[in-house]
Amino acid sequence: MRKTSSGSRFLLLAAVTGLCALAATTQAAEQLKVGDEAPGGFKLETWLLPSSEEQKVDMTDGKVHVVEFWATWCGPCKFSIPHLSRLQEDWGHERLQIIGVTEEEVDEVRPWVDRNRAQIKYAIGISSSRGPQKTWFKAAKLSGIPAAFIVGPEGRIQFIGNPNDEKFEQTLIKVLQGRFDARMMRDAAPRFDDLRKQKQVKNWRQYELIANEIVAMSPTVFVDTEIDLFETRLTDMQDRDSAYGAATTFVEGRLESDPHAVFLLVDRIVGDPDIQDHQRDLDFALDSAQQAYDRMIEARDQARGLKTIAATHFKRGDVDKAVKAARSAYRKAPADVKADYREQWLRYKQHASS
Repeated sequence: MRKTSSGSRFLLLAAVTGLCALAATTQAAEQLKVGDEAPGGFKLETWLLPSSEEQKVDMTDGKVHVVEFWATWCGPCKFSIPHLSRLQEDWGHERLQIIGVTEEEVDEVRPWVDRNRAQIKYAIGISSSRGPQKTWFKAAKLSGIPAAFIVGPEGRIQFIGNPNDEKFEQTLIKVLQGRFDARMMRDAAPRFDDLRKQKQVKNWRQYELIANEIVAMSPTVFVDTEIDLFETRLTDMQDRDSAYGAATTFVEGRLESDPHAVFLLVDRIVGDPDIQDHQRDLDFALDSAQQAYDRMIEARDQARGLKTIAATHFKRGDVDKAVKAARSAYRKAPADVKADYREQWLRYKQHASS
């Protein structure tokens, strides 16, 4: 009996061990993806920049984090360095922390970093095979570099992909502005499907109800939905009073907490081709944009506001004022976007001289 009992226990233990190993393998095989919480315990074997001292990294510290996997031998990785450096300088270390991670040997990486130190404005470190190279890069089933993760202030992954992709910077800026949350967008997807259906059948009461439910989830993330509702009232429902009444409430409620949102509304009023000229309240648009601009502190934000003000002046027919505002916007604009601002300024100048 003892032999049988011992053998049974052995078989049971083996079975349980096998099941545990299978469960562990299954769990390990789960792919890290957008919407997941960032892996905890971010720790690099060696830090090279900003110094050799260990850098404190907390993915839930309220900053936005970018973790980029790269290598000294990778051509596209070198191409991303000035791009990431510019973003780090533009947004500041208080709001954004970019970390470049490689798994190369220290003796290979250190001389390369020393030669290029002047152009690298973000942190660089080396991962062991059991560090972020495993818990991030391999866990996400990635195989090519450069590869970047964007992590929101609450520690949740918002983007995985190539940092040279245009979508990377678009997503990063939205995350920095609090206008993107991958999990929230995923959860709202069924409501957006229903919203489109209600608009197709012109069930405006239900459309407004669903739109307001979506906005209530996060007025910042779903600001475009609230502006869509304004436009729908104005163009599809032909209810100007309701549209601009809601727009006034929108501006009053956002000026202090989210003045950038006011520029989004004004841009829609001024430039959306689906809004006819007689439906545009350009006095309201200009006044709203000016109030939002008065609350801007940083040069990048001021340039953004002046660009909207210039477009509003131009739409009103005040070309000289449009040129003046566009010129000021160009002067304040960061180097990476100056070309766009210059194009607006020169276009308005051409109209002024014709």
